[in-house]
Amino acid sequence: MKRKILFIVSLLAFASLAAPAPAKAEVPYETYSYNYYSETVAQPHVYLYEETYTFDGFTTPLKNPQDMFIKGDDIYIADTDNSRVVKTNAAGDLIFEIYTAEGEGDPLSKPQGIFVTEEDHIYVADSGNGRLVEYDENGKYLRQIGRPVTDLIDPSVTYTPQKVVVDRDGRIYVTAYGINMGLIEFNIDGDFQSFMGAAQVSVSPFQYIWKNYFSTKEQRARMATIVPTEYSNIFVDKSNFIYATINNLTNADMMNNADAIRRLNPTGNDVLRRLGHYAIIGDLYRSEDNRWSSFTDVAATDYGCYFVLDNANGKVFGYDYDGNSLFVFGRNGYREGNVQNAVAIGINEDASLIYILDYQMNCILTYSITDYGRHLLDALRLSDSGDSEGSINEWREVLRLNSNNEFAYTGLGKNFLANGEYKKAMEYFRNGNNKKYYSKALYYHRKELMEKNFGKIMAALAVLILIPIIVTVVKKIKKWAGDVKCAMSEK
Repeated sequence: MKRKILFIVSLLAFASLAAPAPAKAEVPYETYSYNYYSETVAQPHVYLYEETYTFDGFTTPLKNPQDMFIKGDDIYIADTDNSRVVKTNAAGDLIFEIYTAEGEGDPLSKPQGIFVTEEDHIYVADSGNGRLVEYDENGKYLRQIGRPVTDLIDPSVTYTPQKVVVDRDGRIYVTAYGINMGLIEFNIDGDFQSFMGAAQVSVSPFQYIWKNYFSTKEQRARMATIVPTEYSNIFVDKSNFIYATINNLTNADMMNNADAIRRLNPTGNDVLRRLGHYAIIGDLYRSEDNRWSSFTDVAATDYGCYFVLDNANGKVFGYDYDGNSLFVFGRNGYREGNVQNAVAIGINEDASLIYILDYQMNCILTYSITDYGRHLLDALRLSDSGDSEGSINEWREVLRLNSNNEFAYTGLGKNFLANGEYKKAMEYFRNGNNKKYYSKALYYHRKELMEKNFGKIMAALAVLILIPIIVTVVKKIKKWAGDVKCAMSEK
């Protein structure tokens, strides 16, 4: 009996060890991208939901936060309705909070933007007070920058700064509510310099002719309301280029592929590369379950890959330097891992973590990169640094995990093209449906064939040219010989 009991217990123990582990909770969103034909194609998850920082340990909970900044292991939050700035560590523990600008009698009021420099100086867009405030690394007040001194802003317009960034040269750029002439630029001393990167509107020839030659005074007044759009958020990369999003586009704008994001150089020109198969507007279609994307924030890596946050549908869109769609993930909803009203996005140094600030839930959601995502971003990073061999290996890993990734074929093709392997590049560009680069590889392949076989080709051409000449000469000689023979026989 004891032996039987021991045998049964052993079987149960073995079964418990051999039993598969419980399945991980289902991911509450899809990950996909768009192919050459503008169709959505499912792909492995690039980022998976990690955890939510609820900041329950705060004495005063967050209330309607509108912006955040990620620097190292620290998180800075513009806690708008509490009229304060908070700094936390990666675990969500409070490091310090700021309520005032200069003494207890000068409190912050509804701050909506925050930026931290390399020296850890904190810039705050103090919206309710119409100013910028700068603090040192310990949260000590340093200075404030008030309303821009310029006649270009109507005195009746209330100055309400919303977002702020500072480039490596100390130039300060601000978006302000109701000001659509572009970004407000201050120099390092806080003096107004100019407006930069105004978002131009396009007017059709018909509208121009009608407005200037046929419309009434009242109609012209109504048409004057067609003004440049405002930027919804800004991000400065380490090369001093500013990514700026626009989220108040109309349905007609989206259907006409209007620019929903720009990359501005220091002179204000849009230099964003748009070499993909379609416009950079987020989702390409609208449905009952999916509205047009509304870009509310952007973050970029050092190698040109950038992530755009869609507030309308709670999604993150990843693009490469040329504007190709890398991935899309996320969803609005109430399941763990979904957002309800996402307002800001941030990434850590190596883009292994994405942070999303949700002002409705008063929390920050984090998403960690998967093995597939790591291979994808590493392939881009190595390509940017000129490491062709490393990039090829990473692209092959991407294809091993997802053979339907057209962009990976193109990535491999670009590496082989750069290495002079044109025929192999053509094969990968064909698989990636990249006609532009296929044509480029074909051109160089033909050129290479011509250079390698130039002597043979010229010899063949020479033979082809000489043969008719020789035949003609021989015929003439034969004819001459025949004529001579006839003449001699007659004599």
